[in-house]
Amino acid sequence: MLFELAITLATTFMAPIQNKPAPAKTQVIYVKETKEPCTGVAPMECLQIKGVNDADWSNLYTNINGFKYVPGYRYKLRVRITPVKNPPADAPNIKYTLTKVLEKKRIRTSNQLTGILNKKWVLVQMDDANISDGKTWLEFDAANKRVSGSAGCNRTMGSFTSAGNNITFSKMAGTLMACPDRDIMQREGAFQQHLGDQTFKYEVVGSNVNLLQNGKTVMQFNLQPKGSTSGNAGITGKKLTLTQLNDESISNSGVWIELDAKKKNFHGKGGCNGISGGYTMAGNKVSFTRGVSTMMACPDADVMRRESTFQQLLGGHSFTYSVEGQTVTFSQNGKAVMQFAIEDPSPDSKQWAFIASKKWNVIKMNDATLTNAGMWIEFDTDKKRFHGKGGCNSISGGYNATKEEIKFSAVISTRMACPDATAMRRESEFIKLLSENAYRYDVADQTLNLYKDGKIIVMFGMQDK
Repeated sequence: MLFELAITLATTFMAPIQNKPAPAKTQVIYVKETKEPCTGVAPMECLQIKGVNDADWSNLYTNINGFKYVPGYRYKLRVRITPVKNPPADAPNIKYTLTKVLEKKRIRTSNQLTGILNKKWVLVQMDDANISDGKTWLEFDAANKRVSGSAGCNRTMGSFTSAGNNITFSKMAGTLMACPDRDIMQREGAFQQHLGDQTFKYEVVGSNVNLLQNGKTVMQFNLQPKGSTSGNAGITGKKLTLTQLNDESISNSGVWIELDAKKKNFHGKGGCNGISGGYTMAGNKVSFTRGVSTMMACPDADVMRRESTFQQLLGGHSFTYSVEGQTVTFSQNGKAVMQFAIEDPSPDSKQWAFIASKKWNVIKMNDATLTNAGMWIEFDTDKKRFHGKGGCNSISGGYNATKEEIKFSAVISTRMACPDATAMRRESEFIKLLSENAYRYDVADQTLNLYKDGKIIVMFGMQDK
């Protein structure tokens, strides 16, 4: 019915002769208690709606003006559906406006565990110590009763069972790679020991899940979308286009920001006016200063209202952020308040064909100039892998590159003892610089340079293979 109504309105509006705008229609609709992933101009989550006589739910790719959606509640709404004159390309040609909430009913799921097993569990607290680097996490395969993830440096895996509010881990194992960071290595050991053949009572508090023994919280995890990236995931230097504000899904918003890692400032558009300000970042937390904007009057009242809401929400506030694919989510107190689509340029194929054809020797690391250090890497662009030497041991890992940024996975190395203590220390530093770090890069003359905050961290000299 909703689809037929939308077609009728669109057809009426697009008729060749238009003496006056098509009239608004009033409609009663239901809104489901959960959103579903969908793709409009970018990946997003859509409200699920249906008419009174409809059997199936359908995606709503726009927002309902005046409606504040709360997950877990099913709504019956009376809305006014109005044709939009001359909508932008790819934008909806009808506008929904709430006139009255007829019913709001709490819908409880039968099994809370099912929902949280579909999430990525990122460790944020263990034994009263707060953890913010996002390197320790778990994901679950509910069908096969398997669990896997990262203990911090090494991969971890095992089995689990559940009964009531209890979850039991068993047969936990992990890889045995030597980790360059001693603190993470110690935390990894404690994490593996906590999980091994242990039963916990679990409780869900907002977007966190606590694992308890004898009434005390042993570990706390933040629930994030599967496949998401925690920690400093490299959201700088990219155009972030707003797709959701509070509970409103937005398409073609014209609202975007870009973070400059070197200058520690941001700039963008509020929808009508230009905006700018400063920011700081630590782990997976980003804090914005009060921004400034131009003062142009916007002809569209809805755009003006949204711009004001966006600036008030952003300026002077801090957020936890997570990255899932090409989507960045800003959250406060465990609740998503803003969501952005990443515009991430593809790497230059010709440049990377050149990079892959060469051997790259480390000639500068941090502020130290090196000669004949025996430290080098080569790239395999087909497999998105690299390998080389840390000076004593062989190293390898994965990487992903955009046009301006490269991000390395955790580095794997052999564990041979090196007779030269200086070479051993330098190798450990090199592995730590590469492992799970992102850099801006360029190729200048005969060097490949990795930058962080405008400073060259590693410089490689070119050599024919």
